[in-house]
Amino acid sequence: MLTEVGAPGLLALVQPLERIYRACFAEPPWNEDEARFAGFADRLARHVAEPGVRGFVAWHHGEPTAVVYGWPAAPELPDTPFHTGVHNALHPAERHRLRPPAIEVVELMVAPGHRGRGLGGQLLGRLVGGFPRAWLCTHADAPARRLYRARGWVERGAFTDPLGAPLVVLTLDLAG
Repeated sequence: MLTEVGAPGLLALVQPLERIYRACFAEPPWNEDEARFAGFADRLARHVAEPGVRGFVAWHHGEPTAVVYGWPAAPELPDTPFHTGVHNALHPAERHRLRPPAIEVVELMVAPGHRGRGLGGQLLGRLVGGFPRAWLCTHADAPARRLYRARGWVERGAFTDPLGAPLVVLTLDLAG
């Protein structure tokens, strides 16, 4: 079962979402450490404060097994090292894909025991539905790249994030 959630719903799920986050990002290629895991609740709180944040959660026997969330792209990218990397990774003629009317996909996590069942694709489709375009970043070695490519996402550039991870920027055009 998939349910839509807004900021309060995402915050109410912080503990189970942190468990999914740990399961997803402790393994390669991410290999995140305990300090990064310890900051999950604070990052989630910052994320849900973004205007228009929305997400979808997949449930199994009353427990969240997967989540996706994001928000409508801002007219100008935030002045952060991450967003500067995203901006610089794209050719100037492609940068319009990062602005409205796009949605920024911030997080997609599927618990390892629930992968391979189409949950990621379903969640992603629900989140980006209604937007003419979308964008996201993922690790250059992430298996999720296969999912994105299969669903029509196009890799537009690459950069190294402030934590040293090699990321690729992907966009999706839904308007035709």
